[in-house]
Amino acid sequence: MKTKQVAHRRSGFSLIELMMVVLIIGLLAAIMVPNLGFLTGQADKVKDKRNAQNIMLAYTTGVAAGVVWPEGDVATQVAAVIEGRKPSNGALASVMFQAAVATDMVAGTYPFIGSKPSGELFFISSGGQNPTGH
Repeated sequence: MKTKQVAHRRSGFSLIELMMVVLIIGLLAAIMVPNLGFLTGQADKVKDKRNAQNIMLAYTTGVAAGVVWPEGDVATQVAAVIEGRKPSNGALASVMFQAAVATDMVAGTYPFIGSKPSGELFFISSGGQNPTGH
C-alpha cells in the first residue's frame, strides 16, 4: 500500500512581504512627520488666543465693576490686569479682578488685544495687532 504525501504549504508571510510592509510604513511616516509640525504652531496660537480672552474677561469685568486700570500702551494695561486690581468703592470693592495668566505666557497674546484711541482695550479674534503690545 502506497501512501500519498501531500505537500503542506505553511501559512504566514514571507520575509520579503514583511520587509515591503515595513518599507511602506517607513515611507508614510517620513511623509507625515514633517507635515505634523504645523499642529504645534496652531496649538500655540489657540493657547495665546484663550489667554487673551482670559485677560480681556478680567479687564472688561473689572471696568464694569469700577476698576480703574492704568493708562498706557497695551503691555502696561495687560501687566496690570495680570497683577490684578480692586475697585476703589462700590459693592465689589473687596473683589480682586485679575487674569489667571502667567506673566511668561503673555507675549503671544498681544496680537489678539488692541487699544482704542480712548485707551480702552479690545479683543480681536483674528489677531493682527502689534505683536509686542506697544
